[in-house]
Amino acid sequence: MIIAYDQEPLNYNYNSQLFEYINRNFKDDCGDARPTVLLTTEKTSAEKNLLLQKFGYTDAAYFFHGLAAADWYRGYQYCTDLIAPSKRKITKKYITFNRITGNSRVYRSLLIAELANHNLLSQGYVSYSEVCPVHGPYKENILDTVSKYNVSAEYISKSQHALARIPYPLRIDSTGTIPNGSQTIGPIDALTTSFLHVVTETCFWDDRTHLTEKIFKPIVARQPFVLLGCAGNLQYLRSYGFKTFDRWWDESYDEIKDPIERLQKVVNIVKDICSMSDNELESTLKGMKYVLDYNYELFYSKEFVNTTWFEMTTNLQLAISQLPLQTELKI
Repeated sequence: MIIAYDQEPLNYNYNSQLFEYINRNFKDDCGDARPTVLLTTEKTSAEKNLLLQKFGYTDAAYFFHGLAAADWYRGYQYCTDLIAPSKRKITKKYITFNRITGNSRVYRSLLIAELANHNLLSQGYVSYSEVCPVHGPYKENILDTVSKYNVSAEYISKSQHALARIPYPLRIDSTGTIPNGSQTIGPIDALTTSFLHVVTETCFWDDRTHLTEKIFKPIVARQPFVLLGCAGNLQYLRSYGFKTFDRWWDESYDEIKDPIERLQKVVNIVKDICSMSDNELESTLKGMKYVLDYNYELFYSKEFVNTTWFEMTTNLQLAISQLPLQTELKI
């Protein structure tokens, strides 16, 4: 049996219940649990390791969201509104999308608080709500970080004060509820008139190698980006051949294990960029042409899709070969 849990990140408590249900209801003809491969999009993950150990599943991982993004964003290569970076007129220093802000994504509230404390909100396109559409008010969600993620109460109190001063709601391309736009790269006008894309990934706090389609939105828009994700995930992106921006700013934030220190390091980059004039940023974009074009062309190449597909088929075949009962399966 293959469990393809390859879009959302694994959660030990939730997935334990799901996998127990599967084991009870999908036994083999002798009434025994089937030899099982767990196919995920997490190359490494403490949560995954706990689940593999508990259920005795065999591990197989691949970059699911690389294939998903290649499908969702394939039409943008023909979009004439995505003008070349060298021809863009910058009016905002950065852009950042923050729809879900509760549970593990509560760090996005801390990001907004940091931007507010540095007086940077007005210099960017920012989406953020006082009430998360999934998890409720930030005032309740942010308190969980003290016990759940070991964030200091003093830091949370400072963040609460900053968030309380914001004129809600913060919107980029809508006046009501922030749309769930995984299948789009977002409002093109805002993307092409802002310089830096601050990618706020799904996973941030824990030990996990996991990226989603979000990282490809600035690549398709040919924007420079910083990544707010788990430590080491910028290097994970590079492992697929993509280039990043260490020529222009310090990307050692990717190596910082402490989540709050990593967040603050990224905000310092945003702060430095906000100190530059629009003309300086337009000139910097021209200097980034090689990296921006390279990433764009790699994303739309057969090479990237084939690499990701080969990763999936190879790892799945390897996992199947390790099962106690050998069954021929052609992929």
